[in-house]
Amino acid sequence: MSEEKNVQVLWLYDDLLDLYGDSGNLTLIKKRLTQLGYQMFLTRASLADSPKVSEYDMVYIGPGKAKNLRRACEHILTLKDEIVKAIDEEKVILVTGNARLLLGKGYTDEDGSFVKGLELFPYTGEETGKVFISDVVANPQFETNESLLYGFINRTGRIKDNVGPYLFKIVKGAGDEKKGDAFEGNLYKNLFSTWLLGPVLVKNPQMAREFLGRLIGREQIAYDDTLETMALKMTLKEFSL
Repeated sequence: MSEEKNVQVLWLYDDLLDLYGDSGNLTLIKKRLTQLGYQMFLTRASLADSPKVSEYDMVYIGPGKAKNLRRACEHILTLKDEIVKAIDEEKVILVTGNARLLLGKGYTDEDGSFVKGLELFPYTGEETGKVFISDVVANPQFETNESLLYGFINRTGRIKDNVGPYLFKIVKGAGDEKKGDAFEGNLYKNLFSTWLLGPVLVKNPQMAREFLGRLIGREQIAYDDTLETMALKMTLKEFSL
């Protein structure tokens, strides 16, 4: 990150993977950065591009339709070396929804074919074509005080054999595969990966602070999120928590 307080953000497959208003995560990041005196520069890249992923401070990949996910999966393999470099250099990355299927060994599509993934994690996925929804309350694993956050799952895919490192410990709702799973998501270095929609950073101020702290430094995080915290508490009350 430059001394001019500029933050370079890469949005991969913005034209293919952009469902459920989940790009609101980027809107929140830009708002908070502006409040803190930073300027965010957003670059969009898709199938015709070969971005130097590791040169960005933050990378975002959101959820999309199954047919679009497959196209993105075939292309993202060409970026694997740059993505691995970005992770190793602890660039901050957020992957939400079914874009998580890109990160494992691969996934089985509806037609039964296997689509190869980045192999960043040892899990495999499946695109079932059947809609699965669940409210989720969880403890973020980046905290030690067991705070609660909320998200919503709306998916046709699932992940099998996720062995961590995990992002969330499930309190209520579903995990990576089904209801009753103990954990959900992955947090490896500064790579955050989750099924949870919401958008998850908008719904959960403590996660937004953690994400921003890793992006620009925890000592820089000074803003008022009282209303967001109150809204989260009201949501959790609906689950008697």
